[in-house]
Amino acid sequence: MKRERRLTKRERKALTGGGPQHQHNHEEAHIHCISCGRHLDHEEFEGVGTARWLRCDHGTEFPSCTACEASSRVLIEAHDRSGQPVKSAAAWH
Repeated sequence: MKRERRLTKRERKALTGGGPQHQHNHEEAHIHCISCGRHLDHEEFEGVGTARWLRCDHGTEFPSCTACEASSRVLIEAHDRSGQPVKSAAAWH
């Protein structure tokens, strides 16, 4: 009996829509503040909203509440120094 062929990582990502190109689509993503974990709606980023996108040295954007902006910048600076993923808070609604 022959074993069934498994998909490669690239093929799985293509089917599920995973990967960096999917994570950075601000129109479809489920967004949470990296500092407090609060759910953020797309409208909060518009104009003088209550949320904003913060960019790390690598060019990746991270969502943050305006109230948590200082602590979010500290998390991003630690990410820039260490190269480790941003230590974000658990998501809540």
